[in-house]
Amino acid sequence: MSHRFKYAAIAMALLGWALALPSTAALGEKAKDMTLPRPSVELAPQDVVKIVITALSRNDEPYLNAGIETTFAFASPANKVNTGPLDRFIRMVKGPPYGIMVDHASSEFSEVVLAGNKAYQMVHLTAPDGRAVIFAFRLSKQQDGEFKDMWMTDAVWPVANAMPEQSF
Repeated sequence: MSHRFKYAAIAMALLGWALALPSTAALGEKAKDMTLPRPSVELAPQDVVKIVITALSRNDEPYLNAGIETTFAFASPANKVNTGPLDRFIRMVKGPPYGIMVDHASSEFSEVVLAGNKAYQMVHLTAPDGRAVIFAFRLSKQQDGEFKDMWMTDAVWPVANAMPEQSF
């Protein structure tokens, strides 16, 4: 067997082996699905808000806009009708008034107020540059469908600019 033929045979074997493996895109998609938190009946309203705020604080981990994608996953179906699809939601969250939420430096949470199947919580966020804003979260326990009995975010809005040292 000539050297040229031997190398060609090895190259073909390696190519066949590589083609049999899942693509890196497929592996990336699977990694996305496995690493991001998702809604669950075990999560209380304050858990949902904490997951969203934590994800937004490190938006690009484990991949670009993973924090915003997590936030979108916890948006109620009614919320998604108004804010989706995901690419539109990403632009909205990165723009005013929500942009301070992305990669914020610190957060502080108020107590949750429950009112039947609704929950409200305030979050004081401070940006790396010292700007601070208080956001209100309104969540609802889903009554039917795919997310039945899961707490999801219906709305988030800025309540007030705040001083970084203010607390609840």
